[in-house]
Amino acid sequence: MDKGIFTALSGGIAKAHQLEIIANNLANVDTPAFKRDTATFNEYLPELRRPDTVEALDREIKSQTMFDGRPPGDKSFVELDGIYSDFQQGTLKRTGRTTDLALEGKGFFEVLGPEGDVIFTRQGNLKISEDGVLVTANGLPVLSANYERTPEDRIIRIRDVLSPEQRTVDVAEQRLQFSSDGVISQGEIQLNTLAIREFHEPQYLEKVGNAYFRNTDERNLKEGSQGTRLHQGAIESSNVNPLREMTLLIEASRAYEAQLQAIKTFNDIDGKTANEIARG
Repeated sequence: MDKGIFTALSGGIAKAHQLEIIANNLANVDTPAFKRDTATFNEYLPELRRPDTVEALDREIKSQTMFDGRPPGDKSFVELDGIYSDFQQGTLKRTGRTTDLALEGKGFFEVLGPEGDVIFTRQGNLKISEDGVLVTANGLPVLSANYERTPEDRIIRIRDVLSPEQRTVDVAEQRLQFSSDGVISQGEIQLNTLAIREFHEPQYLEKVGNAYFRNTDERNLKEGSQGTRLHQGAIESSNVNPLREMTLLIEASRAYEAQLQAIKTFNDIDGKTANEIARG
């Protein structure tokens, strides 16, 4: 069997990954603050792999110079190297809703994840739960800027800071004010301050679901968020450009079909060769 079939197969698998990513981008074109993903791929030569142990299955990234001077019989393969989020600012869309918040700049809201850890999001279509907690659209508690406290103690509980008389009024119907730097107030009462965080290198954040991110390195976290401005009554739109994604989808589909055709051609050649050997 010609080794070229494996090269075509690896190319087909890579394009299948790319098609999945593009399809997910298109599926989230209307998801608030969604950040489009893009894939990078790595070319490698199996003959150049030298893992230190049997367990060392991670493929080393080979520099292009390692391909120079290799004989034609050496087939290079391609594999998925990584999936990265594009943090380009989405457009701000006015909604007029009290708890719709849009971030202009590079900041993120801090929220308490389902596993009790702190995760980050730019999705600001917030709401107030039945027990008076400020939560995301998925019901995750939004955190305050009281960083010296534990994450659980930083949950923003709107009703806890109101007097008994004020608690009898449905908080969701009252007019909350969110300043451009995240201060929450209601009339003359300052309730809390939103935690808005920035990162030195946002591209190193790990995506969790379609709208949340996890910071994997504390050194990546900036001390302040001076470059971010909050807008009340608005949400950030997805940064997916449907026309661009459709163009990429067509290109990737054609490339995928070409790889499948190459695999079929290699199979036909192998079948023809086997028949000729049998007749010989």
